[in-house]
Amino acid sequence: MDAPEPTVEATPAAGDRDLAALRRLYPLYLHDLSAYTEHYTLDADANWQPSYLEDWLTRPTSHSLLIRVEGHPAGFALVAEQPFPHMPQDVDFHLAEFFVARPYRRRGVGRTAGLATLRAFTGSWNLSVIDRNLPALAFWRAVAGELTGGSTTEVVGVGDLSLRFAT
Repeated sequence: MDAPEPTVEATPAAGDRDLAALRRLYPLYLHDLSAYTEHYTLDADANWQPSYLEDWLTRPTSHSLLIRVEGHPAGFALVAEQPFPHMPQDVDFHLAEFFVARPYRRRGVGRTAGLATLRAFTGSWNLSVIDRNLPALAFWRAVAGELTGGSTTEVVGVGDLSLRFAT
């Protein structure tokens, strides 16, 4: 007998408790990314650098979503909307960061949270993935394809690949 699907939510991080959870999850995300890029390194105090999280939490055009499984923090999504630096000007939204903690992977949590995140904002999207991160590329191609019925465009960049689509 199959286990029931867990309850997965991707909701705005609100309040000190949510923000503290996001701050604890973010270094895990940077650790995972460091397998695919030399951009993130540990400094002399063992903090990941560069860290853009505080910028995300203070910009009025950024949205920090906390992913929860059965009410427990399990990841996050960081969504930018115009105007926002470092995002293409011809889209409404940019999914800049998305993370699901390892204990929740391969259980449908990422798919459910990814779809919920993208459906929460209606408009044109850009979603960039480090080109060496083959698992993430396969994941986002599947999720964006499911959401749009396969109506996505891929744009090859320097070190990354962007998916363009509309919700």
